Formats: sequence, C-alpha cells, structure tokens
Amino acid sequence: MAYSINPLLPKARAAALKLLFLEQLPLNVIALRCGIHRTTLWRWKRKWFALNKNVSQERVNRPRRQTSFQPTYYKWRIVTESSRPQYHPHAMSHATIRRVLAAREKLRRCAEVVWHYLVYGQEVCISLSSVKRIFRRHHVYDRPPKTRRRTYHTSIPRPQATYPGALVQMDTVHLYHPLTKKKYYLYTAIDLYTRMAYARIYSDLRPGIAADVVHKARRHFGFSFVTVQTDHGPEFSRRFKDHLSAQSIQHRHSRLQRPNDNAHIERFNRTVQTECTGSYVKTTESLSSVQVRLAAYLDFYNTKRIHLGLQLQTPVSMLQR
Repeated sequence: MAYSINPLLPKARAAALKLLFLEQLPLNVIALRCGIHRTTLWRWKRKWFALNKNVSQERVNRPRRQTSFQPTYYKWRIVTESSRPQYHPHAMSHATIRRVLAAREKLRRCAEVVWHYLVYGQEVCISLSSVKRIFRRHHVYDRPPKTRRRTYHTSIPRPQATYPGALVQMDTVHLYHPLTKKKYYLYTAIDLYTRMAYARIYSDLRPGIAADVVHKARRHFGFSFVTVQTDHGPEFSRRFKDHLSAQSIQHRHSRLQRPNDNAHIERFNRTVQTECTGSYVKTTESLSSVQVRLAAYLDFYNTKRIHLGLQLQTPVSMLQR
C-alpha cells in the first residue's frame, strides 16, 4: 500500500487486526472486506507483534486463575511512520549549524553577510543556500524595518539629455565591513550625455557632503549642471536642494518604485565596485588610499574605457565632439 497521510488509517488498521485476532477470519476474507492486499495485512500483523512485544497476560499474583486472550491489554492502533529520511550522508553537521546560528546572533545581519563572515572570516565551507535554509528551519528571520513616515517630493519633469550637463544622476553606495562594522559612503555622479563619471568616498552621510560632491564634480567635468537627479535618500533632503539652488542647479527626485529612472548611475555603481573599490571595506586600507585609487580609476574610466552605449567611444571623446 502506498504511503498516505490519511489520519484515519490507524483506526482502519486496528479494525482489520481485530478481525484477524478476535474474530479469527481468514486473510482473504479480511483483505476483501477492508479493500487491501494480503501482504499489506501481513505487514500490519508484523508491526502489531512488534508494538505489543512487551505485553504479558500472565498473572503472577494469581497463577491459579485461568488466563485468556484479553484484547484490552494490547495496543491496536498502528501509527503511520514518517517518510522523512532519518539521516543523509551529505547532511549538515550539528556543529556547523551551531556556528551559523552563533554568527547570526553575533552579527545580527542577513544571510548574505553571515555567509561572507563564515566563508572568508571563519573559513567554513558552506553555501549561501545552506545558510538561508538553516535560517528558515530555525525560524531566524531579519527584523522588520521600522516604519517611518515617508516623505513625498514633488518632482519636476525629466529633462532630455541633449547636451553636457543637462541631466546628471547622483547616488550613494554604502560600503560595510561585517567584522569591525566600519562604514564608508561612496558618492557617485554621472552625466547622461557624455557618460563622464565622478566619485568620492567619505566616512559620513550628510547633505552638505553630497552638495560638495556636486560642486567638485562640476569642476572636474568642466561644464555647468542644469539638473541633478537623485533618489529619496536622507543625504538628498531639503538642505541638499537648497545648496543646489544657491548654485542655480535644479534638483529632481526619481519616481518611487521606479528603479529604471536612475539606471545609468546604478550601472556605474556596479562597475566601480567591480573594477575598483569592491563591495566591502578593507580594514588594512585607509580612506585616503581608497580615494587615490579611486581617482586613478576615474581617469581611466573617463579617458580610456570605451562604452557600448557610446558606440565604442570614451566619455572624453563625446565631450570633445
């Protein structure tokens, strides 16, 4: 008989076994009456003997009394056994599971950060999917973010990038080290017409620093900005807009839940992390050394690195044209 999770099966097995032991009917009759095969009834019988192997009807205190078959002494219901395997040769060891849970309790971060800490910090051979599976089985989930009042910004129409400086996108990349909990903030900007990029790294996240990065990017590019587009981050608040207004620059917020509005700057963020800074903070490298390496990469990005979106040209050639 195939495996089933029917909760009435123990009662059906008990009824069939009572027909076999109490009424002593033949196997063929019981099989036809219960709608099962004879071998199935034989397996139930073997399990019944194993279930009641410790049951004894001998009356030690009254040996002279005649004993008979007492059905109340026996257990009749045979519970369905689970089909889940008890052990697998490739199963995760309990020691590894405890290390994963201990790392989660220590870092209080998501599965990706815990996996990176275990693999590169503790040299534990484990995959990211295994870490996520351990979190699910032990009901360890990330804490829900605190609900805060969302500020809706009125945005101006999106201008067309038909000349240098018509539309400049700006964003901030958060670089984090899971061990020391050290944070760096990479302020990035890109001009949509020439694809010239600029970036600076700081240890603080403030609107004043973001406005200063816009001023330095304008001097680095060599042309003025008309519109700067950002997301709704705290560093691009009203104070940032006031700084831009003082420099005669319009500030435009991207639409909510529309990540394609900042597609160019998001792609540049991925490129600069892949080819220059990396996704995490290195404890052996200072902030000034990262800025020097970033400046050298920006010179290569703007003058020598060709772009498919510019028909295999560089941003400097687009600016000269």
